[in-house]
Amino acid sequence: MDYAEKIKQLNRYAEAAFGPLVGNRVIIPDAPYYNNVGDILIWQGMVDFLKHTGRQLISVSNGTTFQYQRLDENVTILLTGGGNFGDLWRRFQNDRLKIISRYPHNRIVMCPQSVWYEDASLIRADADVFARHPDLHLCARDRWSYEFLKKHFGRNHVCLVPDMAFCIADGRLTRYRGKDTCRRLFLRRFDKELTASTPASLTDGSDICDWPTLELRPGYLELFDKAFGISRRLKRSHIPARLFNKGIDLFAERFIREAFFEAGCEFLSPYAHVTTTRLHAMILAILLHKPVQYIDNSTGKLSAFVDTWLTDLSHLKVYE
Repeated sequence: MDYAEKIKQLNRYAEAAFGPLVGNRVIIPDAPYYNNVGDILIWQGMVDFLKHTGRQLISVSNGTTFQYQRLDENVTILLTGGGNFGDLWRRFQNDRLKIISRYPHNRIVMCPQSVWYEDASLIRADADVFARHPDLHLCARDRWSYEFLKKHFGRNHVCLVPDMAFCIADGRLTRYRGKDTCRRLFLRRFDKELTASTPASLTDGSDICDWPTLELRPGYLELFDKAFGISRRLKRSHIPARLFNKGIDLFAERFIREAFFEAGCEFLSPYAHVTTTRLHAMILAILLHKPVQYIDNSTGKLSAFVDTWLTDLSHLKVYE
């Protein structure tokens, strides 16, 4: 199957499996206000899905700016997907637990996630919190994560859905396609998900780097960090911070998502071939119709995703 048909197929599958779960009025309380292009691609896919399917996105915030105000019971809380369900990146799971505990009367839908736990006691503790919510829907983005959630979180509704990046509107991507040069890229992550067996370089002369927004953190994010600090101090002092947080949210929604989405696409667009240790570099290469090889991360989420959805793509291969 070619890339264009695969993208349409996964988009249709996501709409069919995910669409019936989401109400007409939606909030996103945990958007990624940071510089990981992969999570920004998920956020963009969520926004485009809601727009395409006629949902009303009432508000977007993140773990610091979310106000925990009363919500009408017909509002769906849409939690961001990714690879942070479990204990590998625990801060995100803790935010998720808090939201689920505070809103038992609202439908909550978690966008497709990869799951990873090392501490079995946390599996039981998290599952107990989740089970107390009567209308919580957990979407896994690969079959391994789906089976894990069915086994340990089966008191909630569990379904299998492709990554939300495949819901990015095609019109956003077309201008980045067809700009290939002779250059090759080895996008190599440098965090705790990198495996010891990952090569330091490739023999084909590939450029070696991570997402450019991670290698050189944009300076305006320092201002965001200061704004988050002010927001936390206001909260600790019991000083209303609603308008201040709304300003942060507005800037993130109008600028950060678009800027980092464009940065990722512009970065990848000149390369004729991509080898990557990051799942969303692989996904973005597919969205831009580029040949791609993948090297698994420490949790095996790249191969799990490929085995679930992408085995029929001739231009996608495991690196050997």
